[in-house]
Amino acid sequence: MTNMLLRCIQERAAIEMIYLSKKGVISHRLITPYSFDGKLIIAYCAVRKQLRTFELKNILSAQFKFLPS
Repeated sequence: MTNMLLRCIQERAAIEMIYLSKKGVISHRLITPYSFDGKLIIAYCAVRKQLRTFELKNILSAQFKFLPS
């Protein structure tokens, strides 16, 4: 997961993920990560249309997503 995040930051690519919120709500997200400190991911969330902070431990599944330029 860490390698995928770093690659997406470097290539400005997106990640499609299933995320578990602090309130226990599961959601489908499409994010473009900008920074990662080992625990927290700062990313643009296409669902919320804003920068958001995600906890690595709350990502249930993720895959690299190629977006058209």
